[in-house]
Amino acid sequence: MSKPTKPEDAASLDHSQRIMYTFMVGVYLATNAIKDAFTMVEGPDCTHLKSQYVQGNHDWLSTLTSVSGHHRIANTALHPHFMAKSREAAIETTLKKIASHPVVGGVFMTSMPMAVITGADYERLCRGIQQDTGKTVIHVQGKSLSGDWMDGYQEVLVSLARQLDLSGGTPKPRQVAIIGHLYDRNEGDQRANVAELKRILAALDLDPVSIWLCGDSFADLSKVKDAEAIISLPYGKKAATWLAKRTGARLIHCDLPFGLEATEQFVRQLGAEFGCSDKAEAFIDQELAKIVPSLEFLIPYVFQNRRAGYLGDPHLAKGFAQTARLLGLQLDFAIITNPRAQAAGLDKVLEPQTHLLIYPRLKPMLKLMRERITEHRLALLVSNTAGIGMVAQEGLASVEFGFPSFHTHCLADRPFLGFAGVLPFIDNMANALRMSEVAHWTNRYWQGLSGAPLGD
Repeated sequence: MSKPTKPEDAASLDHSQRIMYTFMVGVYLATNAIKDAFTMVEGPDCTHLKSQYVQGNHDWLSTLTSVSGHHRIANTALHPHFMAKSREAAIETTLKKIASHPVVGGVFMTSMPMAVITGADYERLCRGIQQDTGKTVIHVQGKSLSGDWMDGYQEVLVSLARQLDLSGGTPKPRQVAIIGHLYDRNEGDQRANVAELKRILAALDLDPVSIWLCGDSFADLSKVKDAEAIISLPYGKKAATWLAKRTGARLIHCDLPFGLEATEQFVRQLGAEFGCSDKAEAFIDQELAKIVPSLEFLIPYVFQNRRAGYLGDPHLAKGFAQTARLLGLQLDFAIITNPRAQAAGLDKVLEPQTHLLIYPRLKPMLKLMRERITEHRLALLVSNTAGIGMVAQEGLASVEFGFPSFHTHCLADRPFLGFAGVLPFIDNMANALRMSEVAHWTNRYWQGLSGAPLGD
């Protein structure tokens, strides 16, 4: 007699798509964050279309593609018919053509899984082109089957940390590098984030010789060799570790300075590491004196005792949870759209009553959002594009935030990191809440005029 089969659980029967963005999108984000970097992908022509997740949607100031046809993203138009044949000569020719162009500062070479399995020696090809052209050519391992966009961004940083020429460095005391800043677009929010990071370091008499990544040129990346210490942020921990080993720099792991509490911790940690705690405390007091008075009205009259939800990456989730507590908001749920390994330890940061869902498929994500938003009467949703418009609930305010943000842009400088980013982020939420109230009462007014039921 055969053994009875166990009933399959609902999760095993759910084949809806994961709420995530691909590894290659992260590679393109990193390319976009280095103004003269170009990327060649060994793969089919559809790899070019992934640039649309960045240019024209998330980043209005992106230069990944051009009407001239000289795109910063290229591919080999690989077809399965040619996979069994040797392609090294063709790859070499295309790479050399790209690297030889005068506007190219450096080239990334990566590949789709269908190309990886045939075993071309990409690193050898990259070294040869680098010798022939004098341009930096970096091989980025193609890990599209095992990673998402954040892995892709991090893999570019790791590849740079491993392969970049870092000889001849002259580190000096108080010269530092920041490794792992997510410069996901060239718009004003990220320009201002970089300026704020530099302002914080300057307040502690620290000199940032390099920030990975910040919109600078390929040549600027090698200035990391002059750093006496490396400040590692969450989006680049592996790369920071590699660089510290190669250069001998001191390695300092820090949390992302997003939100008031996290920024205070960031400044205090650097103050302790560099023997300037007095300066750190004075700087914190100075910044708090500018920020706190502005919250006196907002907290009790706009935020306190209301419920919020979050959907996005795990590193921003931590700062948002801390900001919610500061404002008197209750964080009802947090949905993380990255794999579980990237959200390690997040459950210890969140309040026990916060429902945490990591790397969900579409159906359970929608089910959770609908239940929590409607039954718990949420007032605010802070979400990347994946969650915007997913639940139609009157009275729900939405703030699009994080990568990607297809519908919200920032052409003027407006940070969300550091002390300078605290009030801009909070007033984005406050404005959304007030406008949702206006929409709610406008709807009730017009329903009343038309004779339709007013509802609750």
